[in-house]
Amino acid sequence: MTLTLENITKTVGGETHIDDVSMSLEPGSFNVLLGRTLAGKTTLMRIMAGLEPPTSGRILVDGNDVTGMPVQKRNVAMVYQQFINYPSMSVYDNIASPLKLQGVDAAEIERRVKSTAELMHIEHLLDRLPQELSGGQQQRTAMARAMVKDCTLLLLDEPLVNLDYKLREELREEIPNLLAERDTIVV
Repeated sequence: MTLTLENITKTVGGETHIDDVSMSLEPGSFNVLLGRTLAGKTTLMRIMAGLEPPTSGRILVDGNDVTGMPVQKRNVAMVYQQFINYPSMSVYDNIASPLKLQGVDAAEIERRVKSTAELMHIEHLLDRLPQELSGGQQQRTAMARAMVKDCTLLLLDEPLVNLDYKLREELREEIPNLLAERDTIVV
């Protein structure tokens, strides 16, 4: 899947947040958005995901216009800097939740959840609830939930910023390796 943004502009209340951005992202690429605080990086990722529409411009997937397509119909996952997990669900069920929504059969869910948990070094935590985890374990759970989908577009909005230095550096090195074998576009 190639993701192309054509002349994306986003204005809110007469104020321009993003101005005429165009880019093309290829399968298997690891992309970094750089900019000062409030430069529009998160807004641009939300537009890529389909969480909010651009004011003007188009989003193309393999040449097909998906600008108005809702996020539920896109093969996308997003991980934020805040730990976002379902508090009443075990780590296993948190990771499995997008697969259950897709109607994946139970045996495949089991295989993919366990495999992804192993990649994220949280396989021993699958029976725990999020409040029983450290911040790093919670973020690994959120990242595992995004990665288990095997999505074509993975958006990481500063997911390591709230982690301690050692874990942040470890994950910074691990994430590209974990995704190296996939055709996922990572931003």
